Amino acid sequence: MSDIRYSLEKYKGRSTRCHCPKYHQRTFTRYADNYINKYLSEYSGRCNRVEKCAYHFTPKMYFEKNGYEPVDFHIPALKRKTIIKSPSCIDKKLMLASLTNYHQNNFAIGLSKYFPEHLVVEVLQRYYVGTAKGNKTIFWQVNRLGQVRTGKVMQYNSATLKRVRYINWVHHITKQKDFNLKQVFFGAHLLIDKTRPVAISEGEKNAIFGALYYPQYNWIAVGSIEMLNVQKLNALRGYKVTLFPDKGKAFEKWIKIAESTCLDVHVNTVLENTDLNEGDDIADLIISVKKEQYKARPDALIDNFKKKNEYISLLIDRLDLKVLIH
Repeated sequence: MSDIRYSLEKYKGRSTRCHCPKYHQRTFTRYADNYINKYLSEYSGRCNRVEKCAYHFTPKMYFEKNGYEPVDFHIPALKRKTIIKSPSCIDKKLMLASLTNYHQNNFAIGLSKYFPEHLVVEVLQRYYVGTAKGNKTIFWQVNRLGQVRTGKVMQYNSATLKRVRYINWVHHITKQKDFNLKQVFFGAHLLIDKTRPVAISEGEKNAIFGALYYPQYNWIAVGSIEMLNVQKLNALRGYKVTLFPDKGKAFEKWIKIAESTCLDVHVNTVLENTDLNEGDDIADLIISVKKEQYKARPDALIDNFKKKNEYISLLIDRLDLKVLIH
C-alpha cells in the first residue's frame, strides 16, 4: 500500500486513459484513492495535453468543493516490503521484422517528400522505426543493452505528417500478460556513443526530423513535455546535451528543468526566435524551411504551370520539357 493516498493513475495501457472533461479526447489521467483502490471522481485528474488543454482538477480542489470526510487523510499506511520487479521486454525479432515496408508507412512516405528516400530509410532503420498494419508507424524503445522495452504505435497523415488520433503500444496490441512497462528514451540505444552530442526533443517525430536535418547529434525523444525531468537529465552526465523544446510553454518549462540539473545543459532557442505558432515544433520548422527551398527550385515553376492550366501540364509531361536557368 502506498504512503500517498491520492495520486494520478499509473499508465497500464489505453484503458487507463479517459476522455478529458475539457479537451474531449482520450488524454485524461484520473486521481486514484490508493487505500481503497478506487477513483476519486470522474472529473478529478489531469489532461496530458498540457499545451492545448492544461485541465487539472486536484484532490484538494475536489474536497474543497465536496467537503472532507474525517478519515480522508488519516488511514494509516501499512508498511510492506517493496518488491522490485524487473522491466519487461519484447522479443527483438518482432522489432527487426518491422523495419521494412516503408512504402506502406505513412510517416516514411511523408518524409520522402522532403528528404531523399535512401536517407529516410537509413535513418528510420538506425532509429528503429518500424511499420505496422494499416500504414502505421512503430517507434521502438530500445535501451543501451539492446533490450526492446516496448514500441509506440501511431498513425500519420502522409500529406501533412500530422498525427491522426491513434496511439497504441506493442505490448498492449500483442496482449502480453503482466507486462511491467519501464520506458526509456526513444533513441536510447544510440547513447552507447558518448562522443557525439545529444539532442532531446519532445516527440519521436521531431527526433527523426532532427536526425535528418541536424545529423551532427544523436537525437532522442522523451514522448511529451511532461516526461522530461531533472532525474532523467542527470542520468546523461558525461554527455553534451542540447534540448529542443516546442515553442512557447514547453520552452519555458524545459529552461527551468535545465537550470536545475547537475550538468551543463543547453536549450536551443531557434524556434523561439521564429514567427511559428505557439506549440509548433522542430519538425514544423524544418518543413517550413524545406518548402521555402522548394519554391526556389526550377521544378516548383513547372508545378506552378501545371496547376494553372491542364493543357500546359499535358504538354510539359508529353514533351518532357525542362526549365533552363540562365
